[in-house]
Amino acid sequence: MRLFFLVLSITFLGAALAAAPVPSLPDAQALVAGLGSPSEDARDAASADLRGRVDARPWLRRAARSTDKDTVRRATNLLDAADKVQQKAASKAVDTCIRDGRADLFIEWHHFWQPTSKDDLWAVGPRAAKAGVDVFDTAVARDQTNYLVRGITANLAEHAKSRYLDGPFAGETGDLWYVRTDRIEHDGMALAFASVAGRVRRAELGGGYFFALGRVDVSMLQSAFLICDGSVDGYWPRRGDVQLPEPVNSFVVCRGNFSAGAFVSNSVLLVDGDVDLEQATVRNCLIRASGKIRLPKDHKPGAKDGKPTNCTIEAHAKNATAPYTFFELSDVGLSLADDEEGLVVTSVKADTPFGNCGLAKGDLIRAIDDVPAGHSEEFRKAVRRALVRQGDCLLTITRGDKNHDLPVFFPLPK
Repeated sequence: MRLFFLVLSITFLGAALAAAPVPSLPDAQALVAGLGSPSEDARDAASADLRGRVDARPWLRRAARSTDKDTVRRATNLLDAADKVQQKAASKAVDTCIRDGRADLFIEWHHFWQPTSKDDLWAVGPRAAKAGVDVFDTAVARDQTNYLVRGITANLAEHAKSRYLDGPFAGETGDLWYVRTDRIEHDGMALAFASVAGRVRRAELGGGYFFALGRVDVSMLQSAFLICDGSVDGYWPRRGDVQLPEPVNSFVVCRGNFSAGAFVSNSVLLVDGDVDLEQATVRNCLIRASGKIRLPKDHKPGAKDGKPTNCTIEAHAKNATAPYTFFELSDVGLSLADDEEGLVVTSVKADTPFGNCGLAKGDLIRAIDDVPAGHSEEFRKAVRRALVRQGDCLLTITRGDKNHDLPVFFPLPK
């Protein structure tokens, strides 16, 4: 780890660490440009000089998108060693995210991870859920039966055979599935564990551990442990109106809004957003939100008529999703505001990945790795993915009337 930071400090060449000035382009960019030289000897020399150059990675990734096949081949080969280092760190990163409750980063690393044994993929679910199960024990079970764990255990016991899927969904059926996939939009299978890189849409989630990097549309949560980087909203069956989620004996953490159906019971809802309970009968729950909580009309927590009953309800809470957190751009030193022309940098913290790249307040971020930056939420997800899968990214910014490219480097997990 010390060597990693030493290499970074050397390659930024002093002045590049200043926030306001745009740093002079490192020699690495010129060397990468040499991969496309008309002279094969020059290309060979550039390839040799670039081996082991950590500061060259963002430029090599750009070169790997070149239209010149030889440049792509050389850049890809040079990146291969760096990518192996990143992959080697994945197992430790998964453990670190579990230890620190980094919810979406855990899912991101889990999807990047290629363990020697695929069995390792499925064993991490209960470990990542333990902190939440402990909260459920304290807030809901209260030394009585933990029906969240009991429901998951019963689901496992009910099915004699387990199956495993690491890849896109294709309408699988069977007894019990453990999956790592891009999205779930299928009801015909029982799930014990699902790690999903995108959206989940199912009539019911129950008896398992579910982690998703997108929104979740569901009508029933029954003994379900769910973490998602998005809102939790209703399920639209083909035949009728939306059916809003009704969590029972469930633990839910989401970075977005949660809209509840008619009944919420024996559950924990930790929401970085707003919670809508206006249609719900709420009993024996912990509900905490960073935003508003809309209760059934004319009813407040602890009302004498018992609605909601035996609940702890806290709106506008700090650290609403604790013991879990979601990745924010401020974690790597950056604050932004959406603007018609792009993303405006509102602040940059020193001695952070973005603080060390030469970015300054007022800069306009146009692109990340040559892809339009989009709005701030899209950019947050792009940075998170680059942090995990690459360890670096290349920003294209506008300062004044000039465009500049700024390489950003992220440290490996501790």
